[in-house]
Amino acid sequence: MDETTTARETTTAFGGSFSPGPDGGTAVIGAANPDGAPVVPSLRPGAAQQLLAEIETGVITYVLDTSVLLSDPLSLHRFAEHDIVLPIVVVTELEAKRHHPDLGYFARQALRILDDLRELHGNLSVPLPIGKDGGHVHVELNHMSTASLPDGFRLGDNDTRILAVAKNLQLEGKNVVLVSKDLPMRIKASASGIHAEEYRAELARDRGYTGMVATSVDEQTMTDLYDGQVVEVPEIAHHPVHTGLTITSPRGSALGRVTRDKQVRLVQGDQTVFGVAGRSAEQRVAIDLLQDESIGIVSLGGRAGTGKSALALCAGLEAVLERRTQRKIMVFRPLFAVGGQELGYLPGDQSEKMGPWGQAVFDTLGSMVSQNVIDEVLSRGMLEVLPLTHIRGRSLHDAFVIVDEAQSLERNVLLTMLSRIGQNSRVVLTHDIAQRDNLRIGRYDGIASVVEALKEKELFAHITLQRSERSKVAELVTHVLDEPIP
Repeated sequence: MDETTTARETTTAFGGSFSPGPDGGTAVIGAANPDGAPVVPSLRPGAAQQLLAEIETGVITYVLDTSVLLSDPLSLHRFAEHDIVLPIVVVTELEAKRHHPDLGYFARQALRILDDLRELHGNLSVPLPIGKDGGHVHVELNHMSTASLPDGFRLGDNDTRILAVAKNLQLEGKNVVLVSKDLPMRIKASASGIHAEEYRAELARDRGYTGMVATSVDEQTMTDLYDGQVVEVPEIAHHPVHTGLTITSPRGSALGRVTRDKQVRLVQGDQTVFGVAGRSAEQRVAIDLLQDESIGIVSLGGRAGTGKSALALCAGLEAVLERRTQRKIMVFRPLFAVGGQELGYLPGDQSEKMGPWGQAVFDTLGSMVSQNVIDEVLSRGMLEVLPLTHIRGRSLHDAFVIVDEAQSLERNVLLTMLSRIGQNSRVVLTHDIAQRDNLRIGRYDGIASVVEALKEKELFAHITLQRSERSKVAELVTHVLDEPIP
């Protein structure tokens, strides 16, 4: 970029930033059309992931695929002054998803937004104003020829049609960015010489919140904590409510929690949940959170074997069998197996299809309680294991709800599920972002964005469990998989 280009930037909800030129116009890279419009050089396959500034700055043409609208139907309003292109095949795919058990609501909402634009402006095939920043949107009926794509991409499927629209617009000199939440789609676009980006409006901004922090206090403050008092520690006032604390002092160490009024209270390390005691500091704080009836949503993150599901199930058993604060335990699991296989590939009726998914719950229960306890809760109808698709339209009252493997759920599906929680119910979310089986979910959206959005709320608490308790083998493999490949 020219050295005289200013550092002033325009930022969109998409997440990119673009620098204007020194005269207030666009800093252009490359040649220009005879009419003065900037030209974007066609990128060589494999070179598409250069910095966006190397492509061109100014008004961007964002080509959206279906995954963006299914994730956020309001995404059309989040691209500031830039142009949005929806290939006609996106509308076709939205139509096909209208009755999907998880995504149907969002497909219908996106279609209604497009229909509102049609009623307001008329023809959707021409650029229509949208938003307050001068942006435009239109449904693209042309530019479908695949001749501009490499031979290996001329497959005739919907992804190919979307890629063709993006590539043909790029070859006409437009500054094109294809936006998708679908990982394979972004890879295909990059290989075709099209700059591709993930939809970023839903990504978590603070990506380091674990629900635990360390702090130190003086000897008198620690004495007051040991005496059961709630104390003020100015250093922790900026942390979210219910954050767990590892507290050190000259007198010793302890565990604590940030209270609603930003003070500190002691966490008893010898607490148990259905006879199970915490082995690590994070597990002990998690037990304290799970036993606090004033917290409606508890999020338990962590790698495989850290005890997320076990603690959640034990908390449910204690709530139902001992405290009797709820009537039943309801475990919802997403319909994704390892590698993303869906439930429909298995034979049999619903109960037979759910067998492999439900067995994971019973395996965890069997390692924590006797078979007699399992038989009792099943015979009395106190435990249900259901696919998450069955939650829409229901109101879950007097239930201890566990959403297992929540890392495979998209943000809007998670929020829909949480909206089903009724009177006298609690929900526990267990998740490991390293084991996402849904390719539409990135590392920092889905459950990560839900945690970020709710972490300051009094009804919500999150903690990431750090140490594997399953076995030495599980701990070894987990750590090896987390290490970068040399």
